[in-house]
Amino acid sequence: MPATISIILVAMYPFFKGLQLSFTDYNLLRMKDVQFVGIKNFINILTSDEEFWRVLGFTFIYVFGTVILSYIVGLAIASLMNQNIKGRSIFRALLLIPWVIPSVVAANSWLWVLNDQTGFINISLMKLGLIQKPLLFIAEPAMAKMTVIMMSTWKSFPFMALVLLAGLQNIPKDLYEAAEIDGAGWWHSLIYITMPLLKPVTFVSTILMSIWTFNNFENIYLLTRGGPANVTQVISILTYYTAFFRNKLGYACAISSTMVIFMVIMAQIYMKLLKTSQK
Repeated sequence: MPATISIILVAMYPFFKGLQLSFTDYNLLRMKDVQFVGIKNFINILTSDEEFWRVLGFTFIYVFGTVILSYIVGLAIASLMNQNIKGRSIFRALLLIPWVIPSVVAANSWLWVLNDQTGFINISLMKLGLIQKPLLFIAEPAMAKMTVIMMSTWKSFPFMALVLLAGLQNIPKDLYEAAEIDGAGWWHSLIYITMPLLKPVTFVSTILMSIWTFNNFENIYLLTRGGPANVTQVISILTYYTAFFRNKLGYACAISSTMVIFMVIMAQIYMKLLKTSQK
């Protein structure tokens, strides 16, 4: 009973309260004058809110890019860590550094590294003669989009690497030895042994990371504030601005509720595709 009450208070009550507010025109400037508007907020979001669809499009790009890159980097590092090397436990501890660093510290470090005048990357590239003028990692729209994806990948890949490493260690070594005897190379072993046997781990890790990345607020907000010109805004930042800068808390709750529906649909489609591929 105590656990049930805790879950209801911490998780369920805020969710249902937000769902309730999404059917109102709740405004922080007139909190005592709240009108029930039914599904009007949802209709506006889906039919006439161009900003929502633009932000949703980049959110999907951001999530897809971060999860795919984190998976590739994580699998590569997990494969190396799965080898019999000295000091493996030390490397595992070092691997966690990007993941355990507070987001505010990580974002400020990246802002310094990427600075167009004093940043380490720009100074190094110019000294090597690879570029003639500084790269505007944060100020140029296309570069800013790539930058937030790369920063999020750097922050997330340790989790993916550790989960995939656990999966790799459960794969019998005899399978690789038999494949090697049969003349299979590294690529064939990866495609026909590693990837199929990692499917359950891949499913769980990608689903979790997709949800975390989709809901992530601090990484982009601390790095770009959603700029330049709002091109790096994701749904969480749009919801924040709508609620606390435009004071439309009811509309912001409707955006969040819409996103819950989108995430549930995507998860169901992904689960169905995974079950189909395993048959």
